[in-house]
Amino acid sequence: MAHVWLAESAGSEPLRRLPSQQRSRQRVERILDAAGDLVAERGYEATTTSLIARRARVSPGSFYQFFADKRAAVKALSARNLAVFAERLDEALADDRFKHWWDTVDVAFDVYVDLCRHHPGFRAVRFGDIVDTHLLDPTQDNDSVVSSRIASLLHARFGVRDTPPLRLALLTTTKVADALIKFAFSRSPEGDEEVLQQGRRMLRIHLEGYVQVGGTTESAPGTTHRA
Repeated sequence: MAHVWLAESAGSEPLRRLPSQQRSRQRVERILDAAGDLVAERGYEATTTSLIARRARVSPGSFYQFFADKRAAVKALSARNLAVFAERLDEALADDRFKHWWDTVDVAFDVYVDLCRHHPGFRAVRFGDIVDTHLLDPTQDNDSVVSSRIASLLHARFGVRDTPPLRLALLTTTKVADALIKFAFSRSPEGDEEVLQQGRRMLRIHLEGYVQVGGTTESAPGTTHRA
């Protein structure tokens, strides 16, 4: 993904230094892939820096060249997960077929499910809650970072009013969606499609009372507007 997340990490945690060459960037990416796979297989507590280095095929010295410890590696992985999620969402919504705010909700849900389905490390680490609920931003929890991005996207693309009630509704939706998706994958390795479909509908119903476009509340199709 053009290493966008690396650029955003410049001069700050979790990287000790930015890789300047392609070979170094590939090494960092392998470390993050290894960290995600090991957390998915063993859990965070049982994952060690030596295991991550061995799985990534790098020396311990190479690991510590970029990361202070496994927490820093998982924090970097969380930042990459958020960047990948945001990029996939932007790419999907570039399709002219998507004309309404509820398309964003459906696409965000589907992108998240697809990443969980095909990348066990993403599903295990997500946006960093296994380490710290404020891993992405010390001023707000990880779900708030994600929901804020969606609120900004809804405003920029569809003119949805970015209000405190909408932000709270999106935060609630993010937390509920995460629980539903975890439940779906507990029922099936591919994610139980019936649970996922019910989840999509529940999220639309919850949000439609808070989305305002042009000063009026706009309902999603297939839902009953609540006064």
